[in-house]
Amino acid sequence: MRIRLLLAAAATLTLAACGESSTAPRLTPPPAQKDETTCRSGYHIATRDDGTDYCEAEAPFAASAATTSTAP
Repeated sequence: MRIRLLLAAAATLTLAACGESSTAPRLTPPPAQKDETTCRSGYHIATRDDGTDYCEAEAPFAASAATTSTAP
């Protein structure tokens, strides 16, 4: 009888410990470190609203140079 009681108590404690741990998927990504993201040529690191980094295409140089003007 004592062995059954001991086994029942051990099973209860084991199940209670498992109930505390979460098996649900994470809904938010872990914070990315700035050193982890590398982009190929023609792209730069950009940050989304949620804080994750991604590679974004750079604007062509001609378009940015055309917007500057000098006053006479």
